[in-house]
Amino acid sequence: MTGWDAAGATPAKDASEGCGPDCEQALGRLFAYVDHELEPVDADRVRAHIEDCRPCLDEMAVDTMLKELVKRSCHEQAPEELRVKIHARLTTLKVTRTTTL
Repeated sequence: MTGWDAAGATPAKDASEGCGPDCEQALGRLFAYVDHELEPVDADRVRAHIEDCRPCLDEMAVDTMLKELVKRSCHEQAPEELRVKIHARLTTLKVTRTTTL
């Protein structure tokens, strides 16, 4: 099962809005798609959806423009100790056990 499937289907939007049932899944993965962080099958689904859905294509253009603006505007680097803290938090495994009756 891919991340796309795990998101579950959503009801189709009104046809006058120009969006179909996959808009929520595509838009939810837009940043990961733009950053090339999706599994190939999910990237293909987002790409196919965006090619056929003008509102989602427009949203991707906005997201891409926003990323470029941030990239051009932010020249400061975070302190090394912050990078180390973040890395440590990401690599710490937390296990929560729940009991069902």
